Amino acid sequence: MRPQLPIWSIPLLFVLLGLIFFVGDLPKTAAIIVAVETVLYSAYLIFRNRWGSDRGGTVANVLPLYPGHLLLLLAVSLVPGTALLSYLWTAIPVASVGYDLVSLRLPEGRRRTSTLIGLYCIIWADLFYVLERVIAIKRGFERSGEVIVAVAFGAVGILFISLGVYRHMRASKEG
Repeated sequence: MRPQLPIWSIPLLFVLLGLIFFVGDLPKTAAIIVAVETVLYSAYLIFRNRWGSDRGGTVANVLPLYPGHLLLLLAVSLVPGTALLSYLWTAIPVASVGYDLVSLRLPEGRRRTSTLIGLYCIIWADLFYVLERVIAIKRGFERSGEVIVAVAFGAVGILFISLGVYRHMRASKEG
């Protein structure tokens, strides 16, 4: 069975969420969405641990990465003028749970592989973009500096995502 985020770490998620709400500046609507997503994510983790079923055929295990994703949201909430980024961030938990559900419930085949690849790309492209924008905005780069940072993050992101797509395709052929 793939290692999951331990149940005892669920309180950590809510501590991070409280920290985001206490020191950050999220729009009210985004804060409500994030709070609901975190509650549903935690409930999913509890049910997921009870199910105990695992096909073992996925390349990535994105569920344990949620505390790190919350830390990125904390960075977003601390940078002024990043309200749109907080809404973009909200796709990450949904795509992460979707990725896990697809890996558990869909039978091996093209449909499963292409769905997993699509969700994987959504998660990581969203993360790379949000991180790039937070750094560019926080550092106050001029237009030329923003272009350099965007190209650097884009190149690393494309390589990372391409490797993930390759690993997914290779795993589907082996399985």
